[in-house]
Amino acid sequence: MIDKLPPREREVFDTLFRCGESTAAGLCQTMENPPSNSAIRIMLSRLESKGFVRHRSEGQLYIYSPAIPARSIQKGAVRRFVETFFGGSPVGAAAALLGMADKIDPKELQQLEQAIAKAKREQRR
Repeated sequence: MIDKLPPREREVFDTLFRCGESTAAGLCQTMENPPSNSAIRIMLSRLESKGFVRHRSEGQLYIYSPAIPARSIQKGAVRRFVETFFGGSPVGAAAALLGMADKIDPKELQQLEQAIAKAKREQRR
């Protein structure tokens, strides 16, 4: 869904996603190589019509924010990453990520153990 956006619209959306919410002028200031303010407004309007962005009015300002939950975007990005670099194997991706860690926080290790235990329980069903 997000990956099918034209590159410039995707850049505007990604910047808005990182900001959480912003005006067109704010995005223009935040982006490294921004298009004109009017071009950003046009792209935001397109993104809104496609369902990626919403806005609210504060006086004469439009404040834009992502219309798609962060979790949904993250899940899609991770899925594409795993498919591209690990042949679709979440276990292979997890093993590679764990191999990168010099030290794992005990709380994070406990979260991993709980996720593995949950996966085992669901496998038995």
